[in-house]
Amino acid sequence: MSNPFSGIITSDFKEIFTNMIDALLEDEALTVPCRLIYEGTKFTLCPNCIVSPITGRSAGLYNGSGPHSFTTGSCPVCNGVGRINDQQTEDLYLCVLWNYKDWIGDIAVNTPDGYVQTISKIDTLDSIKRANKILINTDLQTYVKHYFTRSGEPTPVGLGSDAYIFTMWRKSS
Repeated sequence: MSNPFSGIITSDFKEIFTNMIDALLEDEALTVPCRLIYEGTKFTLCPNCIVSPITGRSAGLYNGSGPHSFTTGSCPVCNGVGRINDQQTEDLYLCVLWNYKDWIGDIAVNTPDGYVQTISKIDTLDSIKRANKILINTDLQTYVKHYFTRSGEPTPVGLGSDAYIFTMWRKSS
């Protein structure tokens, strides 16, 4: 008895699959603008406030030349720490799966609340591996900021080509 499914996965089928997924991952198709954040280990003095030479923390006084003036309380740039993390960012479009049932199924045990998954093309692998955090959907950042940290390594996937990656992210503050 021959296998009725033999020969279904042809090179034409794989090409159609790749073209469909590429279309879904085009900017503004099923993707949203995201900001990858690369936090360094270097810190620089806050450019917005006067830093106390004794404590090394903000003195709570505006320095007169910073980007955000303030009158009382802690500095809005460094939140009173006196220094800021030297971080870089990169903006890309990623497909974000918010509902874990879309990628796990209807499993009732050990569901990953507070996690999202992103799908992107393989050419984003280096950027995603370097990222410490991600801000999902920068279009909404004036209303809500969805920050996540990468949970594990990005996983290459595809139909015989590994042309895409899935990445798991955990909600952070």
